[in-house]
Amino acid sequence: MIKQVVVFSFADATPPERRRQVLDGLNRFPAWFPQIKSWSLGRNVSRRDDRYQYGFVAEFESMDALNEYLAHPQHESFVSEQFRPAIAHRSIVTLSGDV
Repeated sequence: MIKQVVVFSFADATPPERRRQVLDGLNRFPAWFPQIKSWSLGRNVSRRDDRYQYGFVAEFESMDALNEYLAHPQHESFVSEQFRPAIAHRSIVTLSGDV
């Protein structure tokens, strides 16, 4: 099982309506991409580290499934046209479960 963990903060200039559009779009990912086996999106409520406002975790059966999702034209379009323009900072980690 492969997990992709993405944490991010919106740019200060991103208006609330635009933020809502991005979050709503992210929540449609499981319907758009059958490669996603499990999905969770939420606001960061940590008292220890508030560098990022939101995060999501997507789970995939394999690296091939993750790569297929990442290369999908709809994913590429959403990330380049919707996500990146609204985001100030992000960090992405891919976990394999092997330790």
